[in-house]
Amino acid sequence: KADGLDDAIIGIAMSFGRPDVLCYDVKKIVSILVSRDGMSEDEAYEFFDYNILGSYNGEGMPVFLTESHDEY
Repeated sequence: KADGLDDAIIGIAMSFGRPDVLCYDVKKIVSILVSRDGMSEDEAYEFFDYNILGSYNGEGMPVFLTESHDEY
């Protein structure tokens, strides 16, 4: 679970033979970082890339959904 980002959870991701994991909306994460932490949108995406997406926390790591790769 990503600390402080509960409002960005959009569901549970399921896959055969793997544990269910939380699914977060990337746009919602960025919005939270901008409003809560005062980051610019670019800073929020960079923070997300490095500190959230880029951190591996073992089995059960959440997944992150974006509507289109072009947006990201």
